[in-house]
Amino acid sequence: MRFRQRTYLQITIWVAAALVGGAAVLYARLIEVTQNFYFILAHGHPYLVALSTPALFVAATLVVEKFGPAAKGSGIPQVLEVIEHSHSHIQENREPPWHNPLVSLRTAAVKVVSSVLGILGGASIGREGPTVQIAASIFTWAGRVTRPILPRIDFQSFLTAGAAAGVAAAFNAPLAGITFAIEEITEGLLGQYREMIMLAVILSGIVSMALAGNYLYFGHPVVSNFTAVIMPETIVLGICGGLLGGLFARLLAFPKLIRLPEQSWKRALLCGVACALIGLYSDATTAGSGYEITRKVLESASVEQYPFFFSIGKFCTTVLSYLSGMAGGIFSPCLAIGAGIGFSVAKIFFLTNFKVCGLLGMVGFFSGVIQAPLTAVIIVMEMTDEHILIIPFMVTAFLARGIGKQFMPIPLYRFLADKNRKG
Repeated sequence: MRFRQRTYLQITIWVAAALVGGAAVLYARLIEVTQNFYFILAHGHPYLVALSTPALFVAATLVVEKFGPAAKGSGIPQVLEVIEHSHSHIQENREPPWHNPLVSLRTAAVKVVSSVLGILGGASIGREGPTVQIAASIFTWAGRVTRPILPRIDFQSFLTAGAAAGVAAAFNAPLAGITFAIEEITEGLLGQYREMIMLAVILSGIVSMALAGNYLYFGHPVVSNFTAVIMPETIVLGICGGLLGGLFARLLAFPKLIRLPEQSWKRALLCGVACALIGLYSDATTAGSGYEITRKVLESASVEQYPFFFSIGKFCTTVLSYLSGMAGGIFSPCLAIGAGIGFSVAKIFFLTNFKVCGLLGMVGFFSGVIQAPLTAVIIVMEMTDEHILIIPFMVTAFLARGIGKQFMPIPLYRFLADKNRKG
């Protein structure tokens, strides 16, 4: 009997994980097609697109408000909120909230519709946060279906597994999914030892590289022209990432700082107008996830084609898109903003290693906003395969997190989850 229950559990997890992988790919393709369609229209009919942007911002917000309020925003704070809610239920010996609307299939569907409308309107949003909520919803549904056979199935485990699967599927970065679950979703299982471990790894790595140089244990199958030495750029981008990332997180956490209208449609309309104007000025480069322009610069031979004010425009449009009330994540936009900060530093100081600066900027800004340094390092490292930069990445992430914490003592996702839970 016990063997049979374990088999049922494994089958449930396999099916749920497969569904998450398929849903993540379909959602990514849908967003990609919509974003490409937007860019075609924006380059061919820029003023027409600018006029339609505010209306689409309002539509994306009202869809959420009318059909699924739980779909608002990124999706990760909602998953954290449900995990915290379920924890209190377990402590009080109550039934876990398997039917919570924050992780329902209806909410997942609304999430998709709203984010597609937002992308069509030129919003600066990503699909990664929504993918996490969608994945958690799929795992919750799978667990709920299996409960008649497995009555003792653990709700929190399914939520955490779903969220980690969502990150892994969204970024095609399995290790990042595991790290994110440990560091953010479960509020850091390493607890008080996390910073000690990071500091020990960084310092021992620096000393080892200073004495023995940069080497791979089994040789160099791939040769890179960059030696991973701690340079001034690492410190500068750690500081910039922490300052700007902390400011970014604070603006999202305390929207009253921007003095937007209270009524949802008026707020969405104003945010849409502002994003439309910025989009016109930037030739639509600030819309969407920011993936296209970031990859274009990283694959180019010179930083000269990088638009200098991209990171400022992207910063503003991402804040406004998030605060408009539509569904949409900040993962990809944060990476694009961070890369832009790195490119700007390279351009200002005439640095030839602008690609390294871009990657360090990604790590620094992401860590300053999310305050999950290990996740920042692993996501960028897995996406770019630049393992040689792990020590500079960790220094930048650690420094940025420390500075960002001065702006937001509570990590952004955790703060938003607690804020939503308290009403």
